[in-house]
Amino acid sequence: MPERPARGHRDQRERGTRCGGGIRNAGSLTVGHSTLSDNTAGDGGALFNTALAVASVTGTLMNGNTATGVIFGGGAILNSGLLFMDTSTIDSNTAVKARGGGLNTTLLAFSGVGQTTFTNNTAGNLGGGIYNGGTTSLGGSQVRLNSAFNGGGIFSANLSVTLTTSIVRDNTPNNCVPVFSGCS
Repeated sequence: MPERPARGHRDQRERGTRCGGGIRNAGSLTVGHSTLSDNTAGDGGALFNTALAVASVTGTLMNGNTATGVIFGGGAILNSGLLFMDTSTIDSNTAVKARGGGLNTTLLAFSGVGQTTFTNNTAGNLGGGIYNGGTTSLGGSQVRLNSAFNGGGIFSANLSVTLTTSIVRDNTPNNCVPVFSGCS
């Protein structure tokens, strides 16, 4: 199937300091079989999903996105609402000074992730692949080859991360902080 822009949105390749370099969702959003790449924002390089918003992402590549902010980050995704993502690739995104090179799930937010790969993402602070401040559930996913100051694979500010048949390894300087079940 050919790549299509997200329904009702397009990859803007926008440079700026606001949240959501590619998409800022404050309602209900479906992104299917799309590419969000080379976007820059203060937080949420490709996608910012605001509080109370719902985003569904399927079969999507997010790569080369950058978050330049110092508080939240989310090189590819800053999620403050409900995020459901499957069969996607989150690769080579950067949270320059903050958290979550691939994904930042903020306090009170939920991220449900299935069959998705987080690779080669970088955070200047915590959680190279994923930073969790809310609740994150990974099923059949991989978090590999990511890097950060701490929690190269996943950094969780609480113990609300669930891994089911997922692989978290080969991250720098470590895989999971704190170490929790399913993390190698």
